[in-house]
Amino acid sequence: MKNGKLIKSDIEIINGPFCKCKNIKSVTSVNGEFGYWDVCCECECRLEDGFHYYNHYDGEDHDDIDF
Repeated sequence: MKNGKLIKSDIEIINGPFCKCKNIKSVTSVNGEFGYWDVCCECECRLEDGFHYYNHYDGEDHDDIDF
């Protein structure tokens, strides 16, 4: 991450390895076709259990509390 922006492209992150950092300080997300990945800001790798499906028919991500 440089100046608050990811250096790797979204495709590199989604297809790349999982994070191996011992102490994750901050997390961001990268959108995919069917959901989004939580991504470590230190190594720019996705978190192993960090995939979240979009849960609404219109392709937007909504919290369950919105329903």
